[in-house]
Amino acid sequence: MKFGLVVGGTFLLIIGLLAYSMIPNFHMVPIQSAQMIVNPKPIAVSSASLSETPQNVTLFPGKENDLLVNLTVSTQMGSPSSVQFKLFPEGAFQSCMLSPQPRRCLVNQAVSNATLRVPLNASTTYYFGFDNSGSSTPKQVTLSASLVGSSVSTMVARDGRLNFAGLGMSLIGLLVALYGVLAKTVIPWE
Repeated sequence: MKFGLVVGGTFLLIIGLLAYSMIPNFHMVPIQSAQMIVNPKPIAVSSASLSETPQNVTLFPGKENDLLVNLTVSTQMGSPSSVQFKLFPEGAFQSCMLSPQPRRCLVNQAVSNATLRVPLNASTTYYFGFDNSGSSTPKQVTLSASLVGSSVSTMVARDGRLNFAGLGMSLIGLLVALYGVLAKTVIPWE
């Protein structure tokens, strides 16, 4: 047995294992949750009229919440068309739908075939409003909406380059220590 090799190899083994276990490697893992709010359904919007559809929305706690709204607008004959879409929270009907200068609308835009992402910050009843008051043609709106909650989780792992270098050092130390134990000592005869 070669004592110096055993001690040196054991030292490398211990230092390598310590390096592997003490150096963290952080991973940022995105997490998304989704919930259907409105299943795809057609909504008839009469000519020269306003229409709204209420939906209760409960946000995912501790996450950034976005409402994904898909809209397709057509005439009763199936031709592509457009309508003024308004999304607003409970209590904002008067200021968003009826006011000549709409306020408190989360969305107020003309749509024909659109996907909109709207950030939400409160669990409440939201209204999907359709303003067809400037048109003499009835419209058919296909509406679907999903709530998407996003967050980022931090995971600590031991899979970085320095961790693998520590494991490599440990392997070398183990081999040196084993060699020191198994090597035959040559005693010179005089």
